[in-house]
Amino acid sequence: MKVAVIGWELPPAFSGGLGIHTFNLFGELSKMIDVDIYVPRLGPLYDYYPFKVKAMEIGVHAKYGAYGSISYDFYDAVERYNRAFDKIGSINGADVVHCHDWITFKAGIKIKERFRVPLIVTVHSTEMDRSGGFYPQKWIMDIEREGMKEADRVIAVSHYTKRMIIDTYGIPAEKIFVVNNGVGKHFLELPPRNYRSTGKVLYFGRITTQKGPEFFIEAAYKAISIYPKIKFVIAGTGDLLNKTKEEAESTLPNGSYKFTGFIDLNEALELYRSSDAFVLPAVSEPFGITVLESMSSGTPAIISKTTGVGESLRNVLKADFWDTDMIAEYIVGIVKYSGLRSTLGKEGELESRRFTWQRAADETLKVYRSA
Repeated sequence: MKVAVIGWELPPAFSGGLGIHTFNLFGELSKMIDVDIYVPRLGPLYDYYPFKVKAMEIGVHAKYGAYGSISYDFYDAVERYNRAFDKIGSINGADVVHCHDWITFKAGIKIKERFRVPLIVTVHSTEMDRSGGFYPQKWIMDIEREGMKEADRVIAVSHYTKRMIIDTYGIPAEKIFVVNNGVGKHFLELPPRNYRSTGKVLYFGRITTQKGPEFFIEAAYKAISIYPKIKFVIAGTGDLLNKTKEEAESTLPNGSYKFTGFIDLNEALELYRSSDAFVLPAVSEPFGITVLESMSSGTPAIISKTTGVGESLRNVLKADFWDTDMIAEYIVGIVKYSGLRSTLGKEGELESRRFTWQRAADETLKVYRSA
C-alpha cells in the first residue's frame, strides 16, 4: 500500500502540533507502507526523513523572526498550495490520499476525483475550536464541512472532536474513527526526575484564544496571592502574545513571570523537567500533545475539562477553563506539597506511555485498509 499525504509543515519549520504529528505518525507508518508527503516549500527541511518528501514551490517566502519563528501570509499560502494540485500529473501510484485539517481539504478532494482514490481526512482542530466558539469564520467551516462530507473516512484525534464533528458539521458517526496522538520517543527515554520544588509553573503552546492564556494569567495572579514564591513561565508564540504580556505586566508582580517566545525540542524538555506543574486552561483543545509531553517528563498536569486527551487520562487535575480559583488552588497544592507533586508526576508518567505513535500508526493503517 502507498499513501499520498497532503501535509502542511514539517520540522524543523513548524508552528504547532500538526508538524509534530506529521513527522511522528508517518515516520512509523513508513515502516509498514510507502509514504509520500507533499508540503509547501515555506521553510528549511532536514536532509533526511524516514518518508519521501515532495516540497512544492508556491511562490511564498517565509520571514524569520525572533526565537526561530517563521511568518508568512498564511491564507495566501494556503490558497496557492491548494491551487498547486490543479495540474499535478501523478501521485506516484498512491492507493489513498490523506489530508490534514481544512488547509489541505480542497487539494484532497481534487486528487480523489482526478485519480479515483479514497480520501481520508484527519481533523486535528476545527474552526469552532480555534475561535474558542467566538465568531468562527464561516468560509473556513464551509471548507471543513465539504472536506469531511467528501471524505471516505474521517479521523478525529479524540472523542471530544468526534462529537463536535457530528453535532456541528452533521457528519455520520459511522464514518468517523478516533485515533489518538502519541508522544515522541524523546519523552519516553528520559531518566527519572527528582521532585524537589523549583517553584516554576509552565504554560507551553500557541498563545491564542483556543488555549486560554488569559485564564492562565488570571490563575497565576490568584495563585501568587496565596503563595508568593511561585514563578510562571509562558513559552510559545501566537496572535495573543502581546496582549498576554500586557495582562501579565498589569496584574503580576515584577520578577514573577517570564515569556520565552518560540522554543525548540531541547528547550521544551528542559522546561518540562524543571517545572513543578504544567497548566493548559484551553477553551477548546481537540487533543493536547503538550499534556502528554509534560506527563512523560514526570511533570504534573492541570488541564481544562475541554481538553480532548483528558477523556483518556486519570492522573491529571481537571477544572473548567474559566474556573481560575480552582486552577490556582491546584497550582498552589502541587508547588507546596511534595507528596502530591511526586504522586501525580510518577503516575502520570506511567499513564502517558500508553500513547505511542506506533499505536496511532497501527490504527491509522486500519482506517486506510477499511477504505
